[in-house]
Amino acid sequence: MKRVGFIGLGLMGGPMAANIARAGYPLTVYNRSASKTEPLRELGARVAVSPKEAAEQSDVIVTMLSEGRAVEQVVFARDGLLAGARAGLVIIDMSTIAPDETRSIAARLSPHQVKMLDAPVMGSTGPAAAGALGIMVGGEEEVFEAQRDLLGVMGKDLYYLGPQGSGAQMKLSMNLLVAAQLASLCEAMVMASKAGLDLAQVGQIIASSGIASNLISRKVANIVKQDYAPAFALKHIQKDLGLIVRTAESVGAAIPVTSLIHQLYTAAREQGHGEEDSSALFYLLAEMAGLKL
Repeated sequence: MKRVGFIGLGLMGGPMAANIARAGYPLTVYNRSASKTEPLRELGARVAVSPKEAAEQSDVIVTMLSEGRAVEQVVFARDGLLAGARAGLVIIDMSTIAPDETRSIAARLSPHQVKMLDAPVMGSTGPAAAGALGIMVGGEEEVFEAQRDLLGVMGKDLYYLGPQGSGAQMKLSMNLLVAAQLASLCEAMVMASKAGLDLAQVGQIIASSGIASNLISRKVANIVKQDYAPAFALKHIQKDLGLIVRTAESVGAAIPVTSLIHQLYTAAREQGHGEEDSSALFYLLAEMAGLKL
C-alpha cells in the first residue's frame, strides 16, 4: 500500500488526513502547530518534524494549505518537500490557489521527476469528515488514475478536468458562485429584517423555497442563530475572491458583480470577522443598513 504524507491539518486537512489513516494507508503528517498532529498520532500516523522528513517517508504527499505562498514554501524551502523527494514522488495539492500558481509549481518540480496534481475540493468541514468531498483535478490523467484510490478516501465525487491548473480554475469558478449566493442571501435577510419581518420566519421561508440548497439552508441557520462558528472562514473566501478577480483579469473575463462582492468581503475581514464563518458578511451589511442585532 502506498505511503502517504499529509501537510496541513487545519479545519479541512485534519479530518481528511484522519480518513486516510482510517483507510489503512501508512501515514506521515506534518503541521506547523504540532498540537494539531495529536489526533492523527492517536490514529497511528507518524509525525514528521518537517515537510522534508514527510517526503522522505512517503510515495504520495497531500497538501491542504491556506494559499499559494504557503504551498511554495512547503515545497521549495530548505526543509521542504523537494529536499526530501525521490524521483516518482507525487504531490497532490488540495489547497485553493490560482491556476498560474499551480502551473508554476508543477513546472519547477518537473526537472526533479516529481509529479503534481491540483485537486481542490468542494465542501466544508462536514463533508471532509465524512469523506464526501467533491474533488476537481488537473494534471496528467495517468497520474490522476494512479491516485484515484487515495482521492476516493477523501471524496465521493472525483472529476478529472484536464491539464495542470484545470482543477484550480474550476474551484475558483465554484467559489465565485458560492460568494455570490452568500452575499445575496445576506442582503435579502438584512433587507427583510430592516423592513420589520421576523428573521427566523424569513429564514424558514428561504430554506423551504425553490432557491434553497444545502449551502443556503446551512447559512440561513447561521444567520438566524447568529452563530458564525467557521465551516468556511470568511478570510478564506475573501482570499479566494482576490484570486478570482486576478484570474478573471488574466483570461479576459468580465466579473463586475464579483469584484464588488470582493470589496464587501474585504471590508468585513477588515472589521475583524475573518475568523468567523463566511456568512458573517451579514454583520457588515446589517451595519450598513443601520440594523441593530
